[in-house]
Amino acid sequence: MDNMLTNLPHFLLGVGLVLLILEVVMGFTTILLLTLGISMMITSGLMYSGILDESLLSAFVVIAVVDALLTLIVWRPLKMLQRDRSPKEVKSDWIGTTFDVETDITPGTPGSARFSGVMWKVKSTTPIPQGTTVEVVKVEVGILHVQPTN
Repeated sequence: MDNMLTNLPHFLLGVGLVLLILEVVMGFTTILLLTLGISMMITSGLMYSGILDESLLSAFVVIAVVDALLTLIVWRPLKMLQRDRSPKEVKSDWIGTTFDVETDITPGTPGSARFSGVMWKVKSTTPIPQGTTVEVVKVEVGILHVQPTN
């Protein structure tokens, strides 16, 4: 009775399935597991059909060749799926909050303000004198974009 560990096609099929399952669980983050799992399953199928003899050397060679071909074929489409999208606007509870600026702010010179216990850099597209009440219109990491309130 053959089992998975003594029959090379069974072993390759099992390892290929495990690699594909890992790829799906990890969210298609690596191309290597996908192509290696598919190439192991293809090699197993070639061995089952008798096209390829059941030796480790032929298995390694065919897996390497099929894996290289699959990587070349799927690299660009999968890379396009993983590319960075344009940054999304931050939706923050700070937007709409008002406070008085502690320093003069001009478009080229950001000011600073201690707000909620944190020292923030404060930017504006219009000049704002010290002491003016401003409203937060956009938030970035460590930066509050403000405009004068009406």
